[in-house]
Amino acid sequence: MNTWPWLDARAVAAWEDFGAGEEAGPDRERFDKALQRPDWKTAYPPPVFTAEAAAETATAGLRLAELISGFPRRVFGDDLEAWTGYLGVPAEDAALMTHALRRPRLRRVATAFMRPDLVLTPDGLKLVELNVATSLGGLSTLAPYTSAARASAYAAHLAERGLHIDAPDTAAIWLEVFAGLTRARGEGPLRVFEATADPADLDGGRRFFVDMLRSAGHEVSCGLVTDLRLSDTGVTHDGERVDAVFTAYTWHETKRFVPPGLTRRLMDLDTAGLVDFIGSPAAALHDNKGNLALLHDPEHAALLTADERALVARYVPDTFRLRPDTLDRALTHRELLVCKPASAYGGKNLAFGSAHGDQEWGALLRDLLADPEERYVLQLCRPPATVRVPTAHPGTEREVVLAPLIFGGSYAGVFVRQAPPRPHSTINASSGAEVAALLTVRNQRNS
Repeated sequence: MNTWPWLDARAVAAWEDFGAGEEAGPDRERFDKALQRPDWKTAYPPPVFTAEAAAETATAGLRLAELISGFPRRVFGDDLEAWTGYLGVPAEDAALMTHALRRPRLRRVATAFMRPDLVLTPDGLKLVELNVATSLGGLSTLAPYTSAARASAYAAHLAERGLHIDAPDTAAIWLEVFAGLTRARGEGPLRVFEATADPADLDGGRRFFVDMLRSAGHEVSCGLVTDLRLSDTGVTHDGERVDAVFTAYTWHETKRFVPPGLTRRLMDLDTAGLVDFIGSPAAALHDNKGNLALLHDPEHAALLTADERALVARYVPDTFRLRPDTLDRALTHRELLVCKPASAYGGKNLAFGSAHGDQEWGALLRDLLADPEERYVLQLCRPPATVRVPTAHPGTEREVVLAPLIFGGSYAGVFVRQAPPRPHSTINASSGAEVAALLTVRNQRNS
């Protein structure tokens, strides 16, 4: 198997030379130490892609994020009840989401942070989901990973060949978008509260997040969202004014740990201009995988342009909702399908039809149809391609997901995940995949 052609051949040749030397081992140790996070693996050497591969990934990510996040409005207009009804969102959840989406500012914030996940298959990149949330994975990886790559001895070896590591400034792009979502309130720095929901949530990656905000001159405090004090004059924490509440928790954590009344009150205070609520439930409706089914629904096909239909055909596997009227289809095509919770994330609770017998699959789908809390979609399963990548770990074959970060409609880099081939498994950091940033190189010889 030849090395994956999306990787820059010049960097691959440089690694073959560097990796055979005595410095590679210590360099790997320093690299891993700089990026240490509990239960996360980092890819070494840093993968260096061709400019063409980076451009295709960025362009596909931008176009898909724009289409998928905007298409429901094209289909349903301002009828939010029709949209939540199509997705089958439980009534209590729908009430909170639509309450947010009816606020123009919260609606604008809802799609400010997106990440389409594109798995590499023998037929090219295929979208498995569009993540829409403030708490996107990847932000706390890309900037530190790029910094560590630039500081590595391997990067110095590349520089000797006139090749200099390059990547988007993910943190700067994020901070620019964040600045556009917040409102000045008098003199002094913006006071940001990073809110968690689960008392057991101790994500070490957030050290980068806090440092990033402080680098922009903001004051930052952290804690449980339930520790905030809300009044008719604004929001405080430990007696200090809070200008912006940034939610570092998921929709599922919202449902488990955050009283709906607290979330509604934060929305009202945002509308009144007393706080900036960055991360309302408005995003959860855009995050729902049922939106992918809209793109394949014959009833709405005429709303897509010819270019959009071509985009969907190229990148988005056929997706449909699990409903009583689609059960026969799901049973008939079992071996070709994967079943996914519509509102879950991180590859959780996937069921591959090829891993089940007919009777077991039928029983599972009927149980899922009766689930009062969650809805499900079925997607044509495109098995990942296996590619050869330079690596210091045993084995060089990997399955790969490329996940472009889209902040405020701008491309902000690609969160790369790669893992040895494993049947019926997801390529996620939580399941042991190695993480990286998509890097390219500038050719710059010293005169």
